[in-house]
Amino acid sequence: MADRLAAVDLYVCWTKNDPPLPPHRHSCAAAYEALRDAGYEPDVRHTLSYGGLPGALQTPGRKKVKAHTGKFWVPALETDEGEWIGGSKKIIAWAARHPAAAAASSS
Repeated sequence: MADRLAAVDLYVCWTKNDPPLPPHRHSCAAAYEALRDAGYEPDVRHTLSYGGLPGALQTPGRKKVKAHTGKFWVPALETDEGEWIGGSKKIIAWAARHPAAAAASSS
């Protein structure tokens, strides 16, 4: 069911450590890498802007994230089932519990 798995959307401000900042990875990059490690190919949606700005200054992507998670902060994941998960730690945990290979074989 590759089509079903391709439907996950990851809202981020950044997906790479460029330049790398050891020992920490950017939270958006960590969420992206966790999804990739779990077998997903997320559709990355760059929200731009900064989560701490007032709502009137937020981009449409950040406003969509807030409408579903209650916060302007990313990363945020919209699953193929319409569930929203905000925050890198929660996305990483979700990816560990829902590997793509298991989802594809159970369908």
